[in-house]
Amino acid sequence: MNENERIVYRSHFSVLITKATGVLAALAVIIVTNLRDAESLFRELRTTGGVPPRYCPILLGLLVMVLFLAALAVRRWWRTYIILDGTNLIVHRATMVDKQNIIDLATVSSVNLEQNLLQMMLGVYRIRIDTNSASTAEDTDVDLVLARDRAEEFKRLVMGRMGAESPVPVNPQELYHNGISFGTGAVLRHAMFSSSIAGLLIGVGGLALGSGMLADDIHGIDTSSLGEFLTSLVVLLVAVWSLVGTPVKSFLRLYDFRCMRHGDSLRLAYGLTKRRDFSVPVSKIHAVTVNQGFLARIFGYEELKISVIGMGDDDDEVCNLSLYLRRDKITSLVSRLLPEYEQLYQMKWERKRAILMAIDAVRYVLISSAVMAVAWLVIPLSLNWKLMIAAGVPVAAAVFSVSAGVTAGLALAENGVVIRGGIFDATRTLVFYKKLQTMRYDGGPIWRHFGVSEGVFTMFGGIFGSRISVGAFPTVRFEEIARRMCAARCYSPRSSA
Repeated sequence: MNENERIVYRSHFSVLITKATGVLAALAVIIVTNLRDAESLFRELRTTGGVPPRYCPILLGLLVMVLFLAALAVRRWWRTYIILDGTNLIVHRATMVDKQNIIDLATVSSVNLEQNLLQMMLGVYRIRIDTNSASTAEDTDVDLVLARDRAEEFKRLVMGRMGAESPVPVNPQELYHNGISFGTGAVLRHAMFSSSIAGLLIGVGGLALGSGMLADDIHGIDTSSLGEFLTSLVVLLVAVWSLVGTPVKSFLRLYDFRCMRHGDSLRLAYGLTKRRDFSVPVSKIHAVTVNQGFLARIFGYEELKISVIGMGDDDDEVCNLSLYLRRDKITSLVSRLLPEYEQLYQMKWERKRAILMAIDAVRYVLISSAVMAVAWLVIPLSLNWKLMIAAGVPVAAAVFSVSAGVTAGLALAENGVVIRGGIFDATRTLVFYKKLQTMRYDGGPIWRHFGVSEGVFTMFGGIFGSRISVGAFPTVRFEEIARRMCAARCYSPRSSA
């Protein structure tokens, strides 16, 4: 096939079936939520043996609306396509008006293949094209659905024409035979470690409260209506979902997780109810994060994530490169998948000084105490409640501040920087200097006295997840980072007069 050949890809007709199932589901919800009215309507239809005349205009209007929506859906299906023309993608979309966007393949970060349950049964893939900039995500997020062979051909051609990046194999068997896979047990463990401390506290507290309320209602204590019973049940269900919601969603999203390195690209595939299969050129990765949730931090587990601005796998534009593993296994995985980041991953970080943590703790205690003093005067609570809140909030502020200070860390390498942060969780961000767009650092009078500053970094191309905050560290570290950023991007700092 000629490298510059112009090829047109039009959506598979099954996209109309997907749209139809959505409409039918909406109708089912309307009927279920209005069962009483629907029952009386069906009873009247049986009694009269036909449609009463007063319903004819309504039914005619509904029929016209359905036909109009169907015609609009068919038109949108027929007029939505992608043209692969040399090193450009021409995205043509039709709603009420036709829109056309031209995308340079050099700006494409990945081509994603996704499947929900219906698409799995039909043997088709939804194509998602992601660019380096989040500002173009809406223009490139197209509902283009192709049959399996056509989707894999499209992905192979696009990845092959992206310039310096070598084509990524799209043969699924290669990923299954040569890639790194995680079994069901590993996914379950990852789901458990994904629970946040806030979710655990809300869940445990809600279970205790909801169980007590429900027990009282069942035994006839302090209950006067069905509403109180339903309230207790809702509290209990919310508590249960707080405990299991995040693990369940994590398990469904990352089921059968597989990844591999091929040349200059990474290939990832995962998902149970919605299967994702996509490739990411390593040069498009803006940062690597090493995460430890609250439970994972206790048991010594870590997970790897990559940030690809514009990829849009999640709201924060990151996706998993591994599930939770022991540190020694993560080390070997980084060496195999991302050797470019191995030095940054192995680096020991500088911790925040104890005196600075103490100053931060005192500052937050004073602020929270002042807020509690005002609340004491204006909030009508009993003396016991006021005492508990007035004592608990400053203590909690001190605990949060000290925990954040203990977690904070900073390390500088020749090619990049490591930034560690978090409170009960811990996140270590590994980013090359050339991927940093701006840096700002400053400090108040107290910080200047100790020769430290706080900083904020921004990465190129995105809006979500592109800012990295750094706690109080020596100002000379930030000056060194600024010098290395300039050197990495071949800038020549002006000499002072």
